[in-house]
Parts: sequence; structure tokens; C-alpha cells
Amino acid sequence: MTDRYPLAAAVRIYLRREPEAHYHWRFGILVGVVVAVPLIAGELAGSRSAGVTGALAAWFVALAIPPRTAVQRLLFLGRRLLVLTATSALGVLTGHHAPWTAAAIVVLALMIPVPGMTITPLITFIMATTAPHGLTASGYTGSFFLGGAAALIVLLLPVAASPVAPPFAGLRVKDPWRRLVDHVRRRSPEARYAAQAAVCICAGHLILAALHWPHAGWVLVGVLTTLRPTWDATRARVVKRSIGMVGGSALTALLLLIGAHSGYWTTVACIAVLGGLARPLRQYNYGYWPILGTPVLLLLVSLEAPLTVVDSAWRLGNNLLGAAITLLAVTFLWPHRTQRRPPRPRRADSRRSDG
Repeated sequence: MTDRYPLAAAVRIYLRREPEAHYHWRFGILVGVVVAVPLIAGELAGSRSAGVTGALAAWFVALAIPPRTAVQRLLFLGRRLLVLTATSALGVLTGHHAPWTAAAIVVLALMIPVPGMTITPLITFIMATTAPHGLTASGYTGSFFLGGAAALIVLLLPVAASPVAPPFAGLRVKDPWRRLVDHVRRRSPEARYAAQAAVCICAGHLILAALHWPHAGWVLVGVLTTLRPTWDATRARVVKRSIGMVGGSALTALLLLIGAHSGYWTTVACIAVLGGLARPLRQYNYGYWPILGTPVLLLLVSLEAPLTVVDSAWRLGNNLLGAAITLLAVTFLWPHRTQRRPPRPRRADSRRSDG
């Protein structure tokens, strides 16, 4: 059925809710607050760039699923904050040196299977390579840390606890490296996934930089947010994110037009409301998440470096290009059996099985 009617299959995939789907609206309210506070503080302090950087940090810290107890949230989110701050600092320092940037991308991608890493540190690294104007490396890093730390403090509140959060394994130092070595020895889907990400992101960075491709980082983020360790998970991400990005880019274009005529504080209010509505959607249906999540990120960027409707179209096109690169990667770059699309059964075989 899915082979004969690909459009219907795509719609079914898009509408499919996540395992243990849950819309945690109280957590959404907290996310809206923690993203808005740095924007307000930065504007009042006369440093909009610092406010935008702090809000980005708060947003990325809040993308994690908070564990159920306050102590676990402190350890889990604290580790996340330190890792994201470190990769952001690295991005600022290497942003204007292409060879060092490429080398850092490879290292960070290969570390994706390490607990506490995932793809988010690589995304913050990529974004930091084009850090906001007017901030030094130390200023960017400090603003990022403060914004993330403020988010961490707010997320210690009991209402932030997620009822679907996986168990937190703790912070044992030896386990991450032991687990990474084990993935490599077994040639697990996670190890292949990390290698695919390293090749795609590094090669993509070098090629797009040579072509002076507009908003090239969005292509790389498009790869990172769709590439998964298994074929089924990758296909679902490609379908859900690609369809959701259409709605998200259209909404962003509308909000950019409104923001251009209504000013800073209206945009901040839109970011807070959309952030609060969008964040819980990641655990409900990832396909709905880009519709509201995309405007949050682009509106944040537009506060420091104004964007236009054309930029919103580039965001959509670059993400679709990233999804296409992902499909090429899982097809040709060392595809694991869990990343290969199941072969279509032959008609003769079907007749034998039916008879």
C-alpha cells in the first residue's frame, strides 16, 4: 500500500503521533518565559545581541526532555548547558578558519552517540560560527551561558518534569567513552549514523562555503534534524520535517512582515507565545513542531540581523535540500540493514505466499 500510494503513506506518517505522545502545556509556558526573559533583559541593558544569544541558549537547553526529579534535572540540564556553551565557544573561535571548522565538525559528529552530546551541540556550534555582530568571543560565550543558566533555574520547578522522560543514567565519567567504543566495535547503527553525519556535514560545510551559498548553515541543520540511525526513523523525520517546514516558513514570512511594521516588543511577544505552544509538540507529533518552532528560531535571529520573506523561503529550500542529502546518505554511505529501505516484494513471490 505504501509503495503504490506514496502520497497517502506520507500523510499517514505525518499524522502519526510520537510514542507515548503527550502535550505538556505547563512546560510550554515555562519555555515561553525562559526564552523571553533574556530578550527583555538584553534590550533593557542596551545589548540586543547579548539578549538574542541568551535566548538561543535558553531555547536549546529547553529542547531537552526534563527528568522527573529536581536533582536529576539539575544534573541532566547542567551537563547539557556546559556542553552547549563549550561547543558554542568553539564555534565562535573557529568560525573564520574553514579547516579548523571542518575538523571540529568531524569530531563533534563522531561524538553524537556519547551520552549528553546528540545533535544539539553540533547545531549550536554551526550557529556560533556566524555569531551575532557586536559581541566578542567571550561576550558571546558569557551571554550564552547566562541565558542557558537562567533557563536551567526555571526548569527546576516541579511543573517542568516530563511524565514521559526516559530514566536518567547519571554522570559516570567512564560510561560515555566505554559506550562510544562499544558502538564502534559493534558497528552499530548509532556508529554508522555518526559517521554519516560527520561526512555529510563536513563535506557540506566545505562545498557550500566554496559556493558562498546563502544561509548554508540551514542546510546542515536540515541534515542533522532528519538523519536518524534507522531507515524508518529517518523516513519519518524527512516526511514530518519537510511537510511541517512548509507551514513553518509560511507563518514565518507572515510574522516577519508583521514584525517589520510593529517593532521589537511585538516580535518578542510572538516568540514567547509560539515557543510556549511549539515546544510540547516535539513529544506529541514532530510533524507539527516545525510549524511553530521554525518561526521561533528565525524571529530570534531576525532581532539581531533583520530577515525578509525571501530569507524564509531560503530556510524552506535549504531544509528540503538537507533532507535530500539525508536520503542520499542513508542510501549510499555505508547503509546499515536498519537503514535500507525494505525491498519491494516481487509479484511471483506474492502469488506464492498467497497460494
